[in-house]
Order: sequence, then structure tokens, then C-alpha cells
Amino acid sequence: MAIYHLTASIISRGRGQSVVAAAAYRLGAALRDERYGVRHNYTGKRGVVYSEIMAPPDTPAWVRDRETLWNKVEASELRKDSQLARLVEVGLPVELSGDERVALVRDFVAKQFVATRMIADFCIRGDTNNPHAHILLTLRGVTPTGFGPKERRWNGKSVLLEWRSAWAAQANAHLARAGHAVRIDHRTLEAQQIELTPGRRIGVGLARQRDQTLPNHLTDRIAEQQRIAHENGETILEDPTVALRALTHQRPIFTSQELAQYLRSRTGSAAQFDAVFNAVIQAADFVALEPTAGQGRFTSRDMIEAETSLTRRAASMMARCDHGVGPDRLSAVASQFGLEDAERRAFEYLVSEGDAKALAVADAAKAVLLAASRQAWGAEGFAVVGSEWHPGSDMLTRRTVLLLDASHLMGVKELERALAAADRARAKAVCIADSDQLRAMKVVSPFQNLLRQVGPATHR
Repeated sequence: MAIYHLTASIISRGRGQSVVAAAAYRLGAALRDERYGVRHNYTGKRGVVYSEIMAPPDTPAWVRDRETLWNKVEASELRKDSQLARLVEVGLPVELSGDERVALVRDFVAKQFVATRMIADFCIRGDTNNPHAHILLTLRGVTPTGFGPKERRWNGKSVLLEWRSAWAAQANAHLARAGHAVRIDHRTLEAQQIELTPGRRIGVGLARQRDQTLPNHLTDRIAEQQRIAHENGETILEDPTVALRALTHQRPIFTSQELAQYLRSRTGSAAQFDAVFNAVIQAADFVALEPTAGQGRFTSRDMIEAETSLTRRAASMMARCDHGVGPDRLSAVASQFGLEDAERRAFEYLVSEGDAKALAVADAAKAVLLAASRQAWGAEGFAVVGSEWHPGSDMLTRRTVLLLDASHLMGVKELERALAAADRARAKAVCIADSDQLRAMKVVSPFQNLLRQVGPATHR
């Protein structure tokens, strides 16, 4: 099952590290280290299924030669304790194919790193139960003539938090596009209101964990993970809804095999697993759905109630005659932006009365449509709140429009919470989706039900 994992660390000469050696080790390559006069040969290291260097298009050709690149990085740093590179490691969803994992990593690297003029040298390891990627990044921006000064802002905690959030968002987008309903979340379990203890990352496979010759620090990690798993199992035995809330947060509808897979890593023994599995399937909140292709499907009562609440709330908000833009201003803004017939109809729908709106629009047309809508709402005295809003904030009022972009990637509870917040504040909620991505998705998104309910007449 897809899990969230992103860590970042620094390759530093002050810790006795060489960035050429780091690149060779992670890529399973043989690279000559000019600074130290040695050849780092890790060609016997197996498991790398894909590697690539990505850089801005206007950079010198040598940046795409691994040996030259990292030797130039070493040569550009003169201090004996210099920071040389940043290493980002991400866990890849097991649900995606090899090609889909490559597409996900390339998308993430291009948007988060290369777009800011970093060079990224990454590899993907195709371990069956733990596919992951190592991304080695330059600490200096690259120009058409070579490296520029070090970008200290890349070391900021806020930037790391942006990368963590972006990895979850982009992984979820690729999972949805590939037809998987499972989602990952970059937030802590506490922030997700999941009453379980996060597992300990061990760093060795299950087969090797049984090796009696493992060093003490690894045996200590394994023992700690077994203790955490046992404690989580006891927590679930006491309240099986804890497991149901946690699992449906990742996978709204699941099979018995997926439930078993989830519980195995959160129980400490075979006997405890059996007890926990039986407790969950006998819980009052465990709901059986109609089977598909002969396979049983299940969800939680909590998810059913969230769907019902979302439907009722959307209907109530849609009926309110608030937050409309006057016809004269509507016409003026539509003319100013040169909206064509289809764009104008979408624009008129968004800025008309009614506090719940849902619209799927092609990405190419979205920017101008939302710019026109923002201007029209602003002219009417409405404040538009977008990605800066989060549940629990006090940003919404009767004079607010809550703009939820990429709504097709939101889960039913996430949508319900957003509409509930807007409803309580008597604000307007506008849900926007990428129509091309929506068509490509092979799973039903809660947004699609919302679109049929409150979208333009052509979608009802």
C-alpha cells in the first residue's frame, strides 16, 4: 500500500563525505573522483531500474555527464567543511507501474527543483516492497555559463515543508490518473487525527531482518518497530474504528486483502493480527458494499455519513441566493477578458448566485477563467481565498469566496470539511477540476458526484 516518505539531508565535506562517491553509490556507477584521485566503483550494487540527470534547458552540456557534473561541484567548493549537495529520498507508490513511477519522479523533480534552477541527478530503485527514489541536488543554481552562488533559501524549513506537501499532491495526482483511489498524506498522524504511533523506518528488508549477524543499531530498530506494532495492535483492539478511520483516509473503499495488508504492519504477532482483524470486521462501523467482479468491497460508516453530509450540504448551499455578480459588471469583465462563448458561459455560471459551485475546465482555459472570476468577485466586494485556506482557520466570512482548485483530487471528507466551513461562515465554495485529468482518472472522484449535483446544467 502506498505510504508517505520524504527525507532530505546534506552531503557535507565536514562529515568526511564526497559528492562523487555519493553519486556513484546511489546510482550503482563507477565514477572517477578528481579531488581525491580515486575511482568509486559501485557497479555491483543492484536494484537501480532508472536514472537521469535533469537540468534547465539553457545549461551547459556537461551538466548531463554525471562524472563531470559532480567533480565540478567538488571543485567549486573550497572550504574543508563545505556543504556539497542535498539528497532527497522519496518512497514510491507500489500501486504504480515502473513507467508511471518514472513519470511521477520526473514531474516532481521538474516542478520543485529544476524550475528553481537546481540540477537533479536521480535514480529509482525498484525493490518489490519498497520502491523509492534518491534525488541528488546541487546547492548552487546553474546558469548558461556554470554555477552561480549558493542559494541559502533552499535550506529553509518552509521550503522543505513545500516539497513535502508537493510530493503528496503530485503522487496523489499520478495515483488518481492511473486509476487508484489510494492517497498519501504528508502530515503527521496526529495532524491527521489518527490515534496510532508512526512506524520506525528500519532500512533493511524483511528477509534480512532475520539475519542473526545484524549490527546492534539495526536489531534495536527492529525491536522498537515490533514494540510499536504491538502497541498499535492493542490500540486497535480497544477501538477498531481507529483502524477504519486510518485506512479509509488512505483508501476510501478497500478489500479484505487490503485491510489485512494494512493491519499486518500494525500488529506485533500472528495471534494479535488475527484478533485485530476479527475485531475490525465485526465492528459496528465496518460496512460491506456491493462486490465488484466477485470481490468484496468495504468502507466505514464514517465515510458513508461524510458522503451523505456532503450531498445535503451542497444542495442547501446551492439554493442560497448570495454572492452573485451584477449583470453590468459581469458583461464588462467578460468583455475585458475577451471570453469566448464557452468560456463566458462557464464564467457566468461561477459568478452567478448560489453558494456551491463545481466546474471541470481544461487547464489551458482555467487561468483566464479564474482571473476573470476573481476580478468580478473582487469588484463586488468579495474576498477570494484559495490555497492559503486550511481547516480551522478563521479566513471565511459572508463576504468570502472559497476557491478549491484541483478538487478532483480531494477525498470525500476533505471536500465535506471545506464545504462545511464555508457553510458555517455563509461563504461561497467554488470547486474547480482539470477536465483532462478528470477524464483520465479511472476511479470515481467525489468531485464527480458534486459536479452532477451542483455543476452547470450540462453536467447534471
